[in-house]
Amino acid sequence: MAAVPHVLVVGAGPGGLAAAARVRAVGGRGVHVTLVTRGATATHLAGTVAVALGDRPPEDFTAIVALPGVRCHAGEVTDIDPAGAFVDGERVTADAVIAAPGLRPDAAAVPAWERAHVAWDPVAAAAASAALAAVPGGRLLIAICALPHPCPPAPYSLAMVLADRHKRSGRFTKVCIATPEPFPLMAVGGEAPGFLLDACAGAGVAFEGRFEADLGASEDGVLRARDGRELDYQHALLVPPHRRSPALRGLGGDGPLVAVDERGESAVRGVFVVGDAAASGLPRAAGAAEAHGRTAADAVLARLGLADACPPHRPEPGCYVLHAGGAVSRIRLRYPAGLPPAGEAQVAIDGPTPDLAHAAEGERRRFLALATGTA
Repeated sequence: MAAVPHVLVVGAGPGGLAAAARVRAVGGRGVHVTLVTRGATATHLAGTVAVALGDRPPEDFTAIVALPGVRCHAGEVTDIDPAGAFVDGERVTADAVIAAPGLRPDAAAVPAWERAHVAWDPVAAAAASAALAAVPGGRLLIAICALPHPCPPAPYSLAMVLADRHKRSGRFTKVCIATPEPFPLMAVGGEAPGFLLDACAGAGVAFEGRFEADLGASEDGVLRARDGRELDYQHALLVPPHRRSPALRGLGGDGPLVAVDERGESAVRGVFVVGDAAASGLPRAAGAAEAHGRTAADAVLARLGLADACPPHRPEPGCYVLHAGGAVSRIRLRYPAGLPPAGEAQVAIDGPTPDLAHAAEGERRRFLALATGTA
């Protein structure tokens, strides 16, 4: 009798969870699935803003992974290849690997400045929340140190809500957001850049575009750009540079992203990369990662002879933006003409309205339900 094939999934973000669930649901008893993630937990990264604002604890955005029919294992993955990977130094063999480890924030790339916090996940944001709320006045800087980073609209949400709260408290705080992009969300396109620019201006948030931070030339209280511009601040939250997970270091390329085809397969046959770490042309949003994960799962199942080949899933991701007074807007994308690079995204914007806060909360609950197998 032939051995039952084994699929190894790395990472419990939206892409990894969707891939593991899809392989198990379609492959049934004809395939074994193992999902490996650090700490055996899944974290809803979109919760970073709520935690940084002091509205919710980081625990509200984390769950222990428990997918039905999937062996969930806590561990650190390194050295992926088509025949498996090393997990905590031990070899785990597999017939295919779907890697969705996300991007790793490189906090060590930023000097330890007293007046700046380095954060872009819920746990690190919890350490910054009190300082962001207590800035007595002057400039409060939200700076994106490098691209790419997860949850691209989130820094703008943080800046606008902080500006509103400081204004309501009577403090003369000038909130500024700086980014290497010429305009916000240039990669999304459509109406998104203009919408965020107008929203920031309406909230009293200053925008500094094409600001490529020179961390080596900067100092505590002054962030300098490579073109010589300076932004002094009383306090700052810095979105650090993000690097490639060590699990993907053998897949070629020097940057944080791994080149993949439309089904998520890397240049190493049998190794698929989905989600934030993939150079797929899709936005770094949960809905895009989930569709990408299902597409990779289908490709693996077809190659193993467990399902027929089918076209890639077209995502319809939605990113939420927080505004003053509890209002929320949503940036929606569709790909009616096909996936990038052949097809461009159609962009639509809903709100801002307080009603969309319920939809944003629904996304948190849906992610946690997916992670715990209760969806």
